[in-house]
Amino acid sequence: MKQSKIKKIALIISICALTVIGTVTAFLTSTDTVNNLFRIAKVDLKIEEKFDEKQKLSAGQIITKQPWVKNTGTVNELFFVEVSVPCMEASFLTSDGQRIIPDSVTLSNPPKAHEYLQTQEIYNLIAAGTPSKDYITQPVTVNNITKNWELSYNKSSNNSEGWVYLSQTESQKEYKKVQGMQDGIYNTYLLGYSAWVAPDKITVPIFDKLQLRSIIDADIENNTIGQVQLNAYTIQADELNLSGLTGNGSDIQYTKADLEKIYKIISNKQTTA
Repeated sequence: MKQSKIKKIALIISICALTVIGTVTAFLTSTDTVNNLFRIAKVDLKIEEKFDEKQKLSAGQIITKQPWVKNTGTVNELFFVEVSVPCMEASFLTSDGQRIIPDSVTLSNPPKAHEYLQTQEIYNLIAAGTPSKDYITQPVTVNNITKNWELSYNKSSNNSEGWVYLSQTESQKEYKKVQGMQDGIYNTYLLGYSAWVAPDKITVPIFDKLQLRSIIDADIENNTIGQVQLNAYTIQADELNLSGLTGNGSDIQYTKADLEKIYKIISNKQTTA
């Protein structure tokens, strides 16, 4: 097989937060930081998004934050994205303001504030379903309390292209972190796109909405930043002469097994230029 052409690009979504006693209110801004690690031939990509930088984000509020990947090269390309969501230790609340009890904790009588502390992602990433959606983490009800935790994405189907969830890892990033976050811990989710993307065309949005989870007992100083970072990778699609693939990226969607096999090529070839 000819050597495939690969490129990576990164978009940092920055969240600036202000502390209010008992609650957290955040003001959202957006900064695009592009790290071009691969500059080979005519394989290229760009992360774009629909987002109003002037809007304010308060705890529990859902806003439009819709990123997608565009093929800015001249050949068909196949995309993968890593979505890194920051975590911090706090008391998390349900949508109706009840404290969520950690699964492994037995409360004292009366309960103490620290017994409600747990380390979780501080944002919900919500897909609208265009054309359909799937959950990586979805709200569940325990003892009549629904956890306000959600991470969903716009998925592929037999008849439509979209994203396929591949894996999850916990990682320590060098991003500037929200005070209280546990050593810069991020949950990182890897997704692959089920079809080739032609030049000047875009993918289905990865997700459509962003929500700051309702939390208390969290100390967030003024002007600190909690980043949701997207790293996008691409490989020249018409160089993929792999055997044993179920899909072909054109009229037949790639499966999870297909994308895992293709991503190994990218993982093995990643080098800094």
